[in-house]
Amino acid sequence: MKIGEFREPVTVLVGIGVPVEVSDVRHALELMIDWPHRTRRTGHFACIDTCRQALNGRCDTETAREAFISFAEGAGILMPTLNDTILAAKSAPAAVEPFRA
Repeated sequence: MKIGEFREPVTVLVGIGVPVEVSDVRHALELMIDWPHRTRRTGHFACIDTCRQALNGRCDTETAREAFISFAEGAGILMPTLNDTILAAKSAPAAVEPFRA
């Protein structure tokens, strides 16, 4: 595993909903720096700061990953993992009662 690499990539939806896999701190930071100015919020700047700290060795990579996930959730761009989708489907009430003869 290279320095700054996430233990598990984070997939976000950018542009018109194109999935992008972010696998390390540098990629997360680049995405944050390229984020449109008009939609930047407090969480955006906190994520940039955390990513920079991780690149400078002042915090660990997984802390930066969690900050990026938190930002992505708040921005509505985090793509759910397959496990999240399966768990949500299992916990949702059935839309139609099964047919019983």
